Amino acid sequence: MKKILSELKEIERKSIELNKQINEEGRVYAAELRDRQAKGLTGDAAIEHYNMWMKNHGMEHLMAK
Repeated sequence: MKKILSELKEIERKSIELNKQINEEGRVYAAELRDRQAKGLTGDAAIEHYNMWMKNHGMEHLMAK
């Protein structure tokens, strides 16, 4: 029973951390989108803008290739 409880607590901890990460990524994405639209960027310029935002916020895993 202790092992199951310990595993459930670890799942809870990981879920909370994942939720925080997803929320932060969402905030950065939304801010980038507003900025990109305000600047009227499209095409390659939009992709470059997006990638710079993701890189500047340590979210390289979300960059467009």
